[in-house]
Amino acid sequence: MSTLKQAISCVSGYDPDALPVAKANEVIRSFVNPVSGVEKLRVRAALGRVLAKDVVSPINVPSHDNSAMDGYAVRKRRSRRGEPVALTEIGTAYAGREFTGEVKRGECVRVMTGAVMPKNTDTVIIQEAVTANGKRITIRPGRSPDRTAGSRAKICRKAGPPFTPDGCCAPPISA
Repeated sequence: MSTLKQAISCVSGYDPDALPVAKANEVIRSFVNPVSGVEKLRVRAALGRVLAKDVVSPINVPSHDNSAMDGYAVRKRRSRRGEPVALTEIGTAYAGREFTGEVKRGECVRVMTGAVMPKNTDTVIIQEAVTANGKRITIRPGRSPDRTAGSRAKICRKAGPPFTPDGCCAPPISA
């Protein structure tokens, strides 16, 4: 078998500065063996390999609505913009953990990034926007609710569109 350089130099009418694209493709194809089979590998072993079929998630990721920032999970406020809002902190939800109580009007739950959003809450007020005094927090006047509550299946949806389509290299984030 000759080298790629030798094969190219033997092409009739070879000009090292002007090899036509079609001819270059033909020469390159002569050195490439097409993929003839498919292997089934563990995800970590597939890094850098070309996928034979779409990768579709069997689960929602994340499986719950979660907090995208440290702060306080609250019910969407319906107060006047010029007034502070005082709430009672009734618990804490840590990353990946769920607060098991129920949040009522006038209450909030301290949430960390990645925490499951507590029942009856739909908004996170970032910690920098409140004044805390023990279990009592005050949201400063004029503060709009933050959009820091991530939604369920934001990364990938169960049986939804492919997380990684076929024909792509398995990227590091997938492995």
